[in-house]
Amino acid sequence: MSITPSPVPGSEKQPPAEPASASPASPSPAKSSYLPLIAVAVVMVLGLGGLFLYTKSLSDRLNQAQLSLQASLSSQSQSLEQITRRLDQTDTRQTDLQGEFSSTKQTLGSTQAEIQKARQMAAQLAKQQQESSQQLSSQLGQLAQEQEATRGNLGSLSTDVTGVKGEVKSTQAELEATRSELKRVIGDLGVQSDLIAHTRTDLEALRARGDRDYTEFDLRKVSKRQKVGTLQLELKKTDEKRQKYTLNLVADDKTVEKKDKNVFEPVQFYQQGYRQATEIVVQQIFKDRIVGYVSAPKIRDPQTTAAKAN
Repeated sequence: MSITPSPVPGSEKQPPAEPASASPASPSPAKSSYLPLIAVAVVMVLGLGGLFLYTKSLSDRLNQAQLSLQASLSSQSQSLEQITRRLDQTDTRQTDLQGEFSSTKQTLGSTQAEIQKARQMAAQLAKQQQESSQQLSSQLGQLAQEQEATRGNLGSLSTDVTGVKGEVKSTQAELEATRSELKRVIGDLGVQSDLIAHTRTDLEALRARGDRDYTEFDLRKVSKRQKVGTLQLELKKTDEKRQKYTLNLVADDKTVEKKDKNVFEPVQFYQQGYRQATEIVVQQIFKDRIVGYVSAPKIRDPQTTAAKAN
């Protein structure tokens, strides 16, 4: 930047000075008139230079301040981002906490309801226990009374036991008498029969002996044979008035007719492998129905069995 000094006012109207013969030691009037301008110019140059230096220094400071401000703004921006992230995390955590709080509140409500229910159950159990205790006390009192009554009845019970023992002995005597009444008769084959049972008691007495097998039957008049033990029986007819019956029996693949047999008459026949006869005894005769039992020997004849094998 250049500064051109402006002409001094009134210098243009003045005529050029004529050279004068002056002494060399004193300056000329023209040169002395430029000295203030030069001084002013120098001062202006120095001022402008100082102004330039000040402006440059101020610009440098502004640049530094701007850089510092940018750095500060960048740091604050980062801090703001961190704060924003933390706020987001805080919002998320708050949402989670709200959910947990809601769940905890519901659980607490359920727990309180369960506690209330447990209290009610405990109260009910306590009431039941009290009632049970009262009932037990009442039962204990009643048992004590019954025990006293039982002690008073021990004498009569002893008397009753003695009476029962007497009845048992009487029953045993009657059973022995029943056994003694069992008789042997001659069967339809002319062979002395086994003891004849007239009643179920008689039959049980015969079973108790254990020497023969006894199979009861209730035979009806039907179109097919009925299996009774190892036999097959077929009722052909009955005469309820005369107490007679006719039947077919099948043993060892042989069919035998027993006609017009009487009640309690031993109907005898022999089975292969047995020396003793098998007997049919009818105890009751009804219309188209007979009731009785089959008496069969238990012990086989070894000789008969061997002959059959050969």
